[in-house]
Amino acid sequence: MKEKILCIETSTSVCSVALSIAGEAIEVAELSSGMQHGEQITLLIRQCMDQAGLKLAQLDAIAVSSGPGSYTGLRIGVSTAKGLCMALAKPLIAISSLEILAYGVQNTFKDGIIMPMIDARRMEVYTATFDHHYQRLTSEEAIIIDDKYADLFIDERIVLIGDGYEKTLPYWSKSKIIAGSNRTSAAFMALPAQKMYQIKNFSNFLNFSPFYLKSPNITASGNSGRKIEN
Repeated sequence: MKEKILCIETSTSVCSVALSIAGEAIEVAELSSGMQHGEQITLLIRQCMDQAGLKLAQLDAIAVSSGPGSYTGLRIGVSTAKGLCMALAKPLIAISSLEILAYGVQNTFKDGIIMPMIDARRMEVYTATFDHHYQRLTSEEAIIIDDKYADLFIDERIVLIGDGYEKTLPYWSKSKIIAGSNRTSAAFMALPAQKMYQIKNFSNFLNFSPFYLKSPNITASGNSGRKIEN
């Protein structure tokens, strides 16, 4: 059976949607025009499905990035995925945003450590480490990368990927670094989503919520209102 899975990735400033069949992304639609995911996501989903000549009812599952990442982006992506699951009676597949990034280096890296990074404001990043089989080595955390942290990996070959790694580059001067893409994509979700579908690793869409890792940064805005910073 060639499972058809709609993949939604909204954990960063990139709003990305992909249609995967049998673990391969056959259609991808994405925009990186800032945090306007609420305006873009429905259009991108329609674009993917139209290009593939498929109806939403023909999908086997919906996959979504579960976090960490942008508070607003994750909320929009997860809400959209849950709505589709409910309307179509399809299972929900939730994939860590950092694991999605790790799969972005597939077929280009055969040893060492994959270190995805998502920008978490200022010098902080969300990160975790994976081996070249995409097995998690460390748990997700929000940390400030500095010389002391980089020295922990001084003898390792490291692949950095994601929108958070560029600001950390000065600290990796002593390490063997390969710099990957600085953006994520729903296309990276195709293979892990397929693996999770095959073992029926589904989430309950009725009570599922994103994994923010950190509380949102709420600041004062005009007229004594409040504004959530991503």
